[in-house]
Amino acid sequence: MGRWELSPGRQNLIAFVLLFLVTVPMLTKIFTSDFGTHLAIGREIVQNRHIPTRELWNYPSLGMENGSGGEWGFAAVLYLVHSAAGEYGVSFMIWAIVVAIFFLLYHATILRGAHPLLTVLAVFAFSGFLRIRIQPRPEIFTYLFIAMTICLLSEYYFGTRKKAIWLFPPLILLWANCHPTYLMAFGLCGAFFVDALARAAWGGEFRWEKLRGWVFPPVITGLLGLALCGLNPHGYGWLLAPLHMISRGHGTEASSILMSISELTPVIGTGMYAYYKAAVAFAAVSLVLGLFGRRVYLLDILLFIIAFKGAWGSARAVSMMGLFLSSGAAVQLTGFVSRINAWLETRNAPEPRQASRGKGGRGKPAKEHGASGVTPPAGTGVRWKQAAVLGSIVSALILFGGTTLGFSMRQLEYGIGMTEHKFSFRAAEFLRKNPVPGKMINFFDIGGFLDWQLYPQALTFIDGRTYNREVFEDHQKIMGGWPGWERIVDKYGANHIILKSMDSSGSILPIVPALMSHPGWGLVFSDGLFLVFVRDEPGTRDYLRRHGIDKGGIPAHIILEARHYRYLGVSPAQTYSTIANMYLVMGRRDNAIEVLREGVDETGHPFLRNRLMQLMRK
Repeated sequence: MGRWELSPGRQNLIAFVLLFLVTVPMLTKIFTSDFGTHLAIGREIVQNRHIPTRELWNYPSLGMENGSGGEWGFAAVLYLVHSAAGEYGVSFMIWAIVVAIFFLLYHATILRGAHPLLTVLAVFAFSGFLRIRIQPRPEIFTYLFIAMTICLLSEYYFGTRKKAIWLFPPLILLWANCHPTYLMAFGLCGAFFVDALARAAWGGEFRWEKLRGWVFPPVITGLLGLALCGLNPHGYGWLLAPLHMISRGHGTEASSILMSISELTPVIGTGMYAYYKAAVAFAAVSLVLGLFGRRVYLLDILLFIIAFKGAWGSARAVSMMGLFLSSGAAVQLTGFVSRINAWLETRNAPEPRQASRGKGGRGKPAKEHGASGVTPPAGTGVRWKQAAVLGSIVSALILFGGTTLGFSMRQLEYGIGMTEHKFSFRAAEFLRKNPVPGKMINFFDIGGFLDWQLYPQALTFIDGRTYNREVFEDHQKIMGGWPGWERIVDKYGANHIILKSMDSSGSILPIVPALMSHPGWGLVFSDGLFLVFVRDEPGTRDYLRRHGIDKGGIPAHIILEARHYRYLGVSPAQTYSTIANMYLVMGRRDNAIEVLREGVDETGHPFLRNRLMQLMRK
């Protein structure tokens, strides 16, 4: 079917349009709690010309070394963009990075001989994995730098712009000052280099004259990149940071913290595990089809290993799988479809007629074959079979991509700006206008937001970086309402607690009912999102007298917020259970029964059904 009927120019035009359309669902509202932390760090860098490598925002950890210096480049860019264009500008910046990633992967894959349409669909197939982590965090630059590295190496080994390899050292310099994962670049260099040697040996081109062009530039640029990666505030110490994160800090003081962060745990047992297994199955089928099409390369096997090994050890790395899998899948599927097409045409080609003999015994070629002897084009039946094969591949890619994208749509809200029901700007404004005289204890998920909104007027207790083990463990005990939690609050000299009413799973933090029922703690702010409790003591009694409000309004606020959490991917069963419990706290048993019935009708969840039966029996 001659590159499948379309001219190269038209193929590229259609592919570019489709690829751009694939990027449209990648617009996501800002959801990450670390957004504020990076803005606070960027503000310090830009305004004070100071790269903070020691803690400035969490008062129990002041002066401790932190990881902010290794991400200063991202933080500075984020702050500058936010200062110029606000949250909308940040959303468009992140989307523009994703557009660049997709087009870089597309270009790299086309250089390797993949069909443009299958390349676009392969990128789409894994787009949902990437979308889960499309947030203003330093790792978004890592995704971009991975795509750039793959593109540079593909250009060198498969394209014509060989000099592009010399962009590798400055790329590493940028990467080392934006996110401590630049070891990946050297792994990619190794994968491409080994693949090139293997292809040379397989093709009988293992000669020095041929190989020296493959050996010297990559090795020299790799060594230069290795030298330059130490030009960052943490030096060469963070070169192995990705391995440290994947191992979750075994043997270090940070191990207990890292084991408590869900996105750094192994993918097995997480909500991403089903999609991880689906990607494994997809890659396995792609490899089998690629073997039939004789388009399986050592490079793709190595990239598949990198993708699945990294994601197996850290659920966070699932988002990067598409960067390593899409190119190989597109190449393998292109080979399969091309071979099937050739096989169908050969199988259905008409048998050549025997040459007729005239006088003198001389044979004459059959006239219908023409003077050139070229086999006539395949018939309509063959074309339909070829179209069916291509249609099956295209449908499978679209189905797989649509499924993963649908999953990501339930995790992150589509649009620009900041998602609602994640951060309370009303609470921040209240605390700026009415600062509590004393130190705070805050829920870590809102620490970054408070860093951004309250610093330097107030220092936080903890934020999403969670690198101080003692503070993290004390935070867990306080938020869990463990016996003796007040003594821990006393340990830090704190007198007010700033909370979210619910955590990201939709569950009410155990400390919330403890504070609601405690006569020694008063409520000064509640909007469903944030709660601010202040201890009743001599230094705060006047503050409580002026700003104290009735705790009885908290359940109603939580009910409103629980319904909003449905848009954030929280389990419906958890939502209905929380709402029913709040109605019971308010003494409205009939409303609790009504909500549970609604939940049973919608989800059929056995827990809700049992809870409903219990209430109805009582």
